[in-house]
Amino acid sequence: MVHGIDFAHVFLVCLALAFLTVVIHMSGVFLLRRWIRKMLRSGSFSHHVMRETFVVSALVIGLCVVHLTEVLAWACGYFGIGALSSFDDAVYFSLTTYTTVGPDGLSIGRAYRGIAGFESLLGPMMVAWSTAFMVQYVTRVITPEPDPQHDAPAHGAADRARAG
Repeated sequence: MVHGIDFAHVFLVCLALAFLTVVIHMSGVFLLRRWIRKMLRSGSFSHHVMRETFVVSALVIGLCVVHLTEVLAWACGYFGIGALSSFDDAVYFSLTTYTTVGPDGLSIGRAYRGIAGFESLLGPMMVAWSTAFMVQYVTRVITPEPDPQHDAPAHGAADRARAG
């Protein structure tokens, strides 16, 4: 045990923060998905010239809010266990660790390095999840819905012969 925290406690903190991160992300993606579906079904918005720009911008901002919420959860974790003495430092440390940039001029105690390593493992996974979600919805927004009258397959002589 070094400075009041042992491996078991580090492991439990990592699991708790990972679970919280996934819950935040899942909830955020769920809410964004619901909001986007509602917005896209709105008749007044469906033919707007800036539709794609608005939806994609709102999606990017919404995902940034989700990620920043996750960063704040990790910062609360660092501050709460005494890994960093200032909440501002904890937020900065968490943001730069989550994004794998790495904090400049700020270090964490030796006993807490495992937690920081785990955050830098989990952060890119959450970004990848957001990327997959964004690609799915951007594709849906920019791909026009099929028009049953114009997109129906042409019936040739062979199709009529089989049907008749």
